[in-house]
Amino acid sequence: MPEHLLQELEEASAALRAHLASWEYAFAMGSSCHGATEHPQHWATRDRTERLRRRIGELRALLAEHDL
Repeated sequence: MPEHLLQELEEASAALRAHLASWEYAFAMGSSCHGATEHPQHWATRDRTERLRRRIGELRALLAEHDL
């Protein structure tokens, strides 16, 4: 079981790194002129960022239960 969790953590971490390096993320975090941060596409991007971070936290907590 812990090996599966480690693999999931690696995959989630890689997905977050790729997401944070994307133009989509850059625009969502940097567009503040004229209310552009309220665009639904940017909401979805920020939501995806939060979901990935939350999943990584959950996986780390599960691994900590296994003392890894």
